Amino acid sequence: MFNKLAEVDGLVLIGTTHSRDFDLSKLNIPVLKVYGTEDGVADVPQILANKGLLPKDTRFFSVEGGNHAQLAYYADQLGDHSGSISREKRQQITPYVLLEFINKK
Repeated sequence: MFNKLAEVDGLVLIGTTHSRDFDLSKLNIPVLKVYGTEDGVADVPQILANKGLLPKDTRFFSVEGGNHAQLAYYADQLGDHSGSISREKRQQITPYVLLEFINKK
């Protein structure tokens, strides 16, 4: 699976608890992890529990008040929390963070 990593310039993880299944801590590429503080599907405790499976210089960005369903336009997800910001606000913040990451790496 990782034999093509030489072709990868960076890794972005959004709204996920990964890397829960693979140890990516030895990756030598920039990694960004974006999550919502009200995400009940990929919640903060799970994200922090898997932190050791990512490179130590992984950048973590929390969207305050963002939940899981706000990442796209689908119905509420089982176990998700209500976001305290709007879907539109969440979807404005996330691309901004991605562009900042791409431009700085």
